[in-house]
Amino acid sequence: MKILIIEDEYSLADAIRETLEREHFDTTIVTNGLDGEDEALTGLYDLILLDIMLPKKNGFEVLKTLKEEKLKTPIIILTAKSELDDKLNGLENGADDYITKPFHMKELIARIKIILKRSTNIEDTNSLEFDDLILDLSTGKIKCNNNEMSINGKELNLLELLLINKNQIVEKDILTDKIWGFNSDAEYNSVEVYVSFLRKKLKLLKSNVKISTIRGIGYRLEKIK
Repeated sequence: MKILIIEDEYSLADAIRETLEREHFDTTIVTNGLDGEDEALTGLYDLILLDIMLPKKNGFEVLKTLKEEKLKTPIIILTAKSELDDKLNGLENGADDYITKPFHMKELIARIKIILKRSTNIEDTNSLEFDDLILDLSTGKIKCNNNEMSINGKELNLLELLLINKNQIVEKDILTDKIWGFNSDAEYNSVEVYVSFLRKKLKLLKSNVKISTIRGIGYRLEKIK
C-alpha cells in the first residue's frame, strides 16, 4: 500500500518513511503544501499523512481542496498544535484522524492500520477498470474477459498510473518521477521498456485497450478504434 507523507520537517518525514517501509508500505515524501496537494490529487495513495504547518499552503487549506475535489483517500493530520480547536477544525474539514507531535511511531502505525482497515471495509478501492480491462491491485492481476495475467513492480505501477489517467496524456517525465522517484538514476528509456512489456500483455489478453505513444510528450491509455 502507498502512503503519501506531506511534512516539511525532513528529518521527521524520513524517520516516518523508514518506519513505514519496515512495515512494508511504499512511501513518498513531499515537503510543501502546494506540491503535496498536487501529489495527493493523483489518487495513487491509500493514505495521506498531512502536516498542518507547511510552506506555500498550510495543511488545512490542502485538506479543504482535497475534499472539494472529492478525494476519498483517508487523511491523518500531523500537527505540533495540541489545542482542541485545531483538532476539531481538521476533523470537521474531512480528516479521518489526527496525531499530535511528538508521537511514538508505534502509535502512528497503529492509527494507520486502523484507518486503512476501516476504509477498505467501507469501499473496495483495490481495482481499476477501463473498458474490458481490470487491474486488481490486491492480487497484481490484469483481467480481460475470461483471461488474466499477473504483473508486479514497475509494470503494475505504470499501468495503475495510466488507468487513473485514462484517455489523458501522461508525460514521460511524470511517469519516470512517480515510478522511479525524483532522485532515481534509472535510465530515461526505462519507461519505454515497461510500456513495451505492458503492450505485449494487453495484446495477449486481447484487450480493447492500448497504450498510445504521443511523440515527444508521453503516453495515453485509450480504446482501440
